[in-house]
Amino acid sequence: MAGQSITVDDEDTKSALQRLYEAAGNLLPVNKNIGEYETQVTKNRFITETDPDGVPWQDLNELYATTKKGPGKLRGETRRLSQIIYRAANDNVEIGSDVIYARIHNEGGVIRPKNAASLVFSMGGQTFAVKSVTIPRRRFLGFSDADLVEIQAIIEDHFQDAINGR
Repeated sequence: MAGQSITVDDEDTKSALQRLYEAAGNLLPVNKNIGEYETQVTKNRFITETDPDGVPWQDLNELYATTKKGPGKLRGETRRLSQIIYRAANDNVEIGSDVIYARIHNEGGVIRPKNAASLVFSMGGQTFAVKSVTIPRRRFLGFSDADLVEIQAIIEDHFQDAINGR
């Protein structure tokens, strides 16, 4: 056979390659770091009231805002929505909220009654009976360009540490 070959006869290089191989097989630490980072930046969106692209969230309904308890949009005295969690595994990391109403606030949508003719609720000292309520999209989950750069750096650090034996 015609061809060329290379033989690595350097223990330091072989050792670094072995550590790199092992680091690729154990991504749990890097996924935990990504989870920690993304949890913090997502929680910060509740303070800045902006989506991952920096776009401000839509203002609250004026009538609702007059009696709302607690600070800001999507935050309140009993609201757990901003308690962002992550689950890391060797092959992935999930960042989100286990609060049942998180999806409707993140994606927006229409709420309709399931077992009644109308939705009945109080707001601003008034009682309403309506066929539906539209919840505006106030996206807090997702990755900004800056997040993607940081996630890439976390991954690179994981492998650089392996190469360097840390």
